[in-house]
Amino acid sequence: MAKKTRVNQIELYFEWWLTELMEAGNIKEWSREPETMTVVSESTYGRIKRFKRKENEIEQFNLFHSIDYTYDYFIIWNTVAEYLFYEVTDETNVFQFGKPLFVAHEIVGAENGTYDIGSYVDVKPTTSVMQRGGKVSSAVSFPIKQRMIWDNYRKYINKVVPMPMAGTGFKSALFIKSFTPKRYLITDGGQQARKIKWPTTMLKQYVNDKVTNMNTILKTTS
Repeated sequence: MAKKTRVNQIELYFEWWLTELMEAGNIKEWSREPETMTVVSESTYGRIKRFKRKENEIEQFNLFHSIDYTYDYFIIWNTVAEYLFYEVTDETNVFQFGKPLFVAHEIVGAENGTYDIGSYVDVKPTTSVMQRGGKVSSAVSFPIKQRMIWDNYRKYINKVVPMPMAGTGFKSALFIKSFTPKRYLITDGGQQARKIKWPTTMLKQYVNDKVTNMNTILKTTS
């Protein structure tokens, strides 16, 4: 397991979102960088090792090193959050209400066949900010690793962009698609109101709107 990195500012904002959800009973627990996954195993090949006084040998060497990946967060959900914040993948390969806010999986426990509902998460800034910050390699490599992990392990890594930045991300940002955590409404120092450039929705309002929307869908399709 690789040494954990320091929490950056964008991850801190996401942790505020997680904390508020946990306090409201939607999340059982969450952890940061809990696991490093092997996306592709190392590939070895042989080469002849020659000697003057004994028979040649074939030794193995790494033609390709393994490709590893450490996701940022793992969320264990409480079932009250189902459809509001997550939906579990299953053998039907069908989501009930479109692509959920978080794709989740049944995680089998060690005792008595019990299981948790968990989501794997990678937190990133908007693409434009990543490009300006010189992190283009991460922006390019993540979708490839995300797809390979899905194909190899059937695990979905949720990409999360917490809030819009540099004028982009207004359609994809988590704080817009769901709710803006109360802690984010004030500055990092906690002394004054933060200037926010999008209409903010609080957690309770998001849940009420989501329930209303799902009930409407069920009524019109029943």
